[in-house]
Amino acid sequence: MAFYYRRARPAGAAPRAASGQPSAAVAAALNALRGPFVVADLETTGLSTASCEILEFAAVRVGAGGAAEQEYAQVVRTRASVPPFITRLTGITQSEVDRQGVPVAQAFAAFLDFVGDLPVFFHNASFDRRFLDAAALQTGLPFANATHCTLVLARRAWPELPSHKLDVLARHVGASEPTHRALADVRTTVAVALAASSRLAVA
Repeated sequence: MAFYYRRARPAGAAPRAASGQPSAAVAAALNALRGPFVVADLETTGLSTASCEILEFAAVRVGAGGAAEQEYAQVVRTRASVPPFITRLTGITQSEVDRQGVPVAQAFAAFLDFVGDLPVFFHNASFDRRFLDAAALQTGLPFANATHCTLVLARRAWPELPSHKLDVLARHVGASEPTHRALADVRTTVAVALAASSRLAVA
C-alpha cells in the first residue's frame, strides 16, 4: 500500500527532464534491477507504525532476465479488528483475517525467508520500510536487505506525468491495474520497475 503525497509543481512550470547523471539512489536501483531481485508490498491497517499493523505481506522474486519466478502472499492476523475503511480500500475482511491470517512473527519470518538476501523494491519504499522496521523491532527478526524505490525510478523515467501513483503508472506502461491487494500491486510494480529500467537505460 503506497501512501504518499505528490509534490505540487508550480503553475506553468515545465516537467523536469530526465537528463544528466542519475542520482546515487537511482543508479543503485538500476544496478539492482539487473537481477535477481524482489518486489514487495504491504497492506496495513493505517498510516502510523505506532497505532497500526501490517495486514498483508506480498512479494515476487524476479530473475536476471526479468521474469517472475516465485510469489509469496500472506494475510496477517492483526491484534486489533480490521478498520472498515481498510476493508473498503483493500477488500480484506475481518473474516478473511480470522480464517487465513497468521501471527505477524510467522508471516514476517516467511517473508524474510522468501526474500533471502536479495535487494527489495517497493513503490514508495519509505512507507513500507517503516512498517518492516517496526515488525523487526516487535519480532526480533532483522530486515537488513538493500531496499529501492520504484516511485523514485518512475519520477526519473517519466517526469512529464502529472502523478506517479501506481494506478497512473500502470495505465502509462500498459500494466495490470493495482487493486490495493498486496500481490496484485506487486505484479503491477514489477511491470513498472522493468519499464522504468528500460526507459532509463536509453535516456
